[in-house]
This record gives sequence, structure tokens and C-alpha cells, in this order.
Amino acid sequence: MKKLILLLTMAMFIGFTGNETFAQKKENKVVCFKSDMDCADCEKTVMDYLKFEKGVKDLKVDHASNTIFVEYKDGKNSDEKLAAAIKKKGYKADKITKKEYEEIVAHTKDHGHEHSEEVHKERK
Repeated sequence: MKKLILLLTMAMFIGFTGNETFAQKKENKVVCFKSDMDCADCEKTVMDYLKFEKGVKDLKVDHASNTIFVEYKDGKNSDEKLAAAIKKKGYKADKITKKEYEEIVAHTKDHGHEHSEEVHKERK
């Protein structure tokens, strides 16, 4: 009988600790890129392509500041894979910090567009 109680206690302990280990949710991760988009069509191209990448939860693409903000589920995708996806569409994907991203977006809002004109260039 003692062995049975001991066995049941061990099974319950393993069950509780095992559930906590496996029940942990993977957290979302944020990555920001500086890019070289020319116009609103470029922005749409990048947006339409990235929104179908695995694990993407939030996405902000802005051709005026040439920035891309991606929030994705950790474990479903990676910074490198997202950068490769952007480059696959023919655009630069230089990784920047979230603070740099916020500064660039704020600067663009205050000072406007840095392009003199919006001319779409053909990408590969």
C-alpha cells in the first residue's frame, strides 16, 4: 500500500511539473528593419508578402521612413528568415533596434518624407 501511495504521489508531481513545462507559451518577438522602398507600391509589395510569413502577429511597413516593424511568435519564425523574405522581394533589410525604429519614424513624422519624388524602380 505504501508503494502505491508513493507511486501515485510521484505521478502527480511529474504531472504537475510536466504540465508547467509544456504549457509555457512562447512569447512574441519584435524585429525592425531599415529598408530601401521607393513608393507606396513597394510598401504594399512588402506588406502583402510579409503578412503571410509564419508566426507574424503585427506588421508595420512604411515607405516614407523606409522602416519595417514585425512582431512574430518566437519559434515560428526568426529575424534571419524575415530578413531573407524581405530581400527575396528585392529590398534591403538592415536590422535596427526598436529604439532606432521609433526614432526614425518620429523623425519622419516631424520632418516629412526624405525622398524627393516617389519613383518605383523595378526590382528583381
